[in-house]
Amino acid sequence: MLEVNGSPAEAVGLLMVYSWPGPVPPGARRGTVTMLRCARCGGSLFHTMAKGRPRQEDHEQGCDAFIKAIRIMRYVDEMKRSAPQSAGTRRRRKYLRQSAKELSAAARDPDPVAAVTTLGDAYQAECETPGKRGEVSATTGLAEALMRACRQLALGQDPGPITVRPG
Repeated sequence: MLEVNGSPAEAVGLLMVYSWPGPVPPGARRGTVTMLRCARCGGSLFHTMAKGRPRQEDHEQGCDAFIKAIRIMRYVDEMKRSAPQSAGTRRRRKYLRQSAKELSAAARDPDPVAAVTTLGDAYQAECETPGKRGEVSATTGLAEALMRACRQLALGQDPGPITVRPG
């Protein structure tokens, strides 16, 4: 035990003197927490972030962002179920698992439509970029399917299942 001048109480007091909160950024108030809010209805996304899935408690009744986020999560669940059977190689299964994580994160975003659109653009860029030595990548077919799915999800439609040619 640490003692200062023979008394453990003074040692605790000494430690307290040197433990204080860090500096506050300009314009911010001490003790405030920034909470994410839905881009459509303005509801706090507390339950969505805590559970890792879109939650009705965070949105107003009929919120378009919540409906599209639920549709995205249904597609993610379908991807997770079909990944072991349809993907084929280990690389494709890993790619589908990673894509499911990215889509799940897009569903939890304050604006899921914008997040899915951005993700669809990333898949499109991946399709257009040639692999090593100019050859077609093993995951190009999956990227094309995910790009189409992201476009349909952004429009509020249910995309078809992922079907990929073996290769």
